[in-house]
Amino acid sequence: MIAGRFLDFCRQAAQRSGRCVLIIDEINRANLARVFGELMYLLEYRNESVTLAAGGEPFSIPSNVLLIGTMNTADRSIALVDHALRRRFAFIPLQPNYQALQAYHTRNSTGFPAAELVSILDDLNKLIDDSDYAVGISFFTRPALADEIEDIWRLEIEPYLEEYFFDSRAKLEDFRWENVAPRLKQASSGDE
Repeated sequence: MIAGRFLDFCRQAAQRSGRCVLIIDEINRANLARVFGELMYLLEYRNESVTLAAGGEPFSIPSNVLLIGTMNTADRSIALVDHALRRRFAFIPLQPNYQALQAYHTRNSTGFPAAELVSILDDLNKLIDDSDYAVGISFFTRPALADEIEDIWRLEIEPYLEEYFFDSRAKLEDFRWENVAPRLKQASSGDE
């Protein structure tokens, strides 16, 4: 018998006293039958054990095991997450945290005009008007953002917006780099 990853993780966690956290990034893309197998039942019933089909030994999920699964709600494959899995997890929406973006630039003394960037992102996400498709802050938490933002904007943000506004491209004109750059430059020169 070859132990699956979750089974192996639980066995290792049983040997530890602290919390053991398994993070499954984009859980909706995982083959959950392969990840959990027959142990899916134990996600809900932690005080019980099951006899493993392969090997015949009893098994339970240790109480120190915590599971976190991330999902990108813009990815419509979340519809494939069945109700059996949904009832075993709490769902917590995470929206762009502009305060965290500003704190990052303040803490790291980047000199980047984060307040103006936040204003731009806020305007952009209001235009998008769908929290599942909001542009997040992870693109912009970089120590050398001033040197990299043009590439980030032109190569990541604009293509995303072109796809999102495919049938109404005029809406994104205010968010082309040529229109965003002056706002950031003006805010930057105002800070000096």
